[in-house]
Parts: sequence; C-alpha cells; structure tokens
Amino acid sequence: MKSSEQKNPFLLPLILLVLLFVILTGLISYIVYLQTPDEPDALPTPAASSEVRETPKPTVSDSPVPTETATPVPAADASPTPAWQFTEDSNRFWADNAIKRAGSYKSPGLSVRVETTVDTETYGRRVTYYVADIYVRDVTQIKTASCNGDFSRNGSGSVKKTAKNVNALVAISGDYCGFQKNTLVIRNGTVYRSSLRSDMDVCLLLKDGTMKTYRGGSISLREILTYDVWQAWQFGPALLTDEGDARTSFPGTSIGGRNPRCCIGYVDPGHYKFVVADGRQKESRGLTLSELAALMETLGCRSAFNLDGGASAHFFWNDEIYSNPSKGGRNISDIIYVEKESYPDSDFFHGKDGMHS
Repeated sequence: MKSSEQKNPFLLPLILLVLLFVILTGLISYIVYLQTPDEPDALPTPAASSEVRETPKPTVSDSPVPTETATPVPAADASPTPAWQFTEDSNRFWADNAIKRAGSYKSPGLSVRVETTVDTETYGRRVTYYVADIYVRDVTQIKTASCNGDFSRNGSGSVKKTAKNVNALVAISGDYCGFQKNTLVIRNGTVYRSSLRSDMDVCLLLKDGTMKTYRGGSISLREILTYDVWQAWQFGPALLTDEGDARTSFPGTSIGGRNPRCCIGYVDPGHYKFVVADGRQKESRGLTLSELAALMETLGCRSAFNLDGGASAHFFWNDEIYSNPSKGGRNISDIIYVEKESYPDSDFFHGKDGMHS
C-alpha cells in the first residue's frame, strides 16, 4: 500500500508556500507599522500668548516702543465724516466767494473772527491775549503742518514761513512733536508715531468734529487707534474737566507759573478756539495754567488743551505774526492752522461729498 505522501506529492510544497506567504505578509505589515508616525488623539491647543496682534493697528504694550521712523499709515478711517451739519447757522458763513475784513474772514465753508484783548484788571497786571473764534463745515479744515513738510522727520522752522507755505489764514504753535520722544503723532488723519507717553495728557480731534482730552495714563494706545482720529496732540495738560469746568490744580507739572501760553479749545463740532497769550514782558505778564483754564471756560469751551508755550507761543494772522512772542519767539517744529479759502463759483462750494449750495 502506498503512503498518503506518495498519493499526493504536491501537498507538502503547497503547505510550505502558504506558510511562507503568511510569514512574509506579517513581516511587511510590521515594517509598515514601524514606519508610520503615531497620530495624536486630538490636535494640540496653542498655548495662550500675551502678545496681541491687530492688523493693521500697531501692537501695544504697557511700555510701547516708539516707532520714530515708521512708515506713516492712515488712522482708523481715512474718510472724514462729512460734517455739513456742524452748524445750522448759515449766517456764520459767506455765500459768495470769500470776504476778509480787519478782524474776520468768511467763506462758504469757513468763518474766523480774531479778537485781541488787553486785560488790566483780572490778573493784577496787564495781560494781552488773542482769540480766533473758528467755525468750519468740515473737520479736515483744522489742519496741522510740519516746518519741513514731513512729520516723519524732526526739525524746526519759522512759524511765519511754515504758515505761509501752507496758505494759512490763522495759525498757532503746535505740540513740539519734532523734539518729543515716545509721544503720539497723528496728523491730518495719518499715524506718524504710534507710541504714547503715560506721563503726558493727550488731545484727540476726531473726524466727527468732537475734541476730547485724556489725562496721562487714562487711555491706551490701542483704544485711541480704534477711534477715527483726525489729529492727536501730546503735550498738555488738559485744562478743563470732563464736565467742562476749569481745573484749579495741575500736580506733577513744572510749567504751572506765569508764562506765554498757547492752547486749542473746543465748543461744539465745527466750533473751535485758537488762543495765545503774550508773556514774560512788560506789556503782558503771561498766564498761569489755572488762569488759562479759567479763561477757556469763560470763552465757552467744553474741552481745552495746553500746547507749546513760552517763546514758542505764536499767533499768525493777516499774513504776519500777530502776537508778540517772548524775546522775538523761536523756531518750532509744527503748527495748527486753518487754510484760506476762495470760491470763484459764487453759488456753490465743493465739499467732501460733492457740490453744496
């Protein structure tokens, strides 16, 4: 009798081939497993970061790093709010071209009245000050200019020359930004320096025509840059309280005594005051900060901000330096001004959103 192996000679080789196939398959699967990276159960959650990134707004920290040479960028909204409703009193403006008299100027979009006051009673000694009462139909008519034409660069120059270069009707000294460090500089809607000193007050002129002042350290740069800012000045101090009352004390300042003064005041959207007081001379002893604050309240201002004074205090009007600066004045870095207007089309003036009758 023949054995089963003799009856089936191919059985054993077949079994060996199957075993070999199983072994090779297992080996290949194991190699693939070793080369495949472990997959986590869930995606990792990024760790919280203290750095806040806002584009295109600058990152702000408690101790902001000044960006003196930063490329100027538009403020929050480059389009000013049309403000033809700034004043409903059409008599404030002149409907036909522009008219200039000795102490006043009227055009379809601008009204300025300049008054000089010589006060010999209120302050114990003679004080001379100048007030420009200004109405505009558009907040962009309240302008600023650098002596060298560029707020990105420091420098100083003649107030008269700077004012004439920009065709200013009336102008006053600014906030000394060309010589300050780490201060906020937003001019004519453009951010030139995005840093903020917490030891100095700040004044914001917004594109809706309102002007607000803040005590040093009471507002962050991040918050400021969320507003539609047309102009921002850092000098101070703020002269009035939030309720519009004159401040009587100014702790921490070394400029509270009698000095030549310069400031900007706000009454209503579209209604502003430029004020300069002569000082350090026989004809005018100057004003303390408290006296200047009281004056701005008397003039009907709801907020007011002290600007670069002393020998820097200038009042430009009628194409000349109208005030009497201390020791003849000095060159400064920047001015605040309104520009002359002329409208040859007597029935219309050109506004931001078209022609207006």
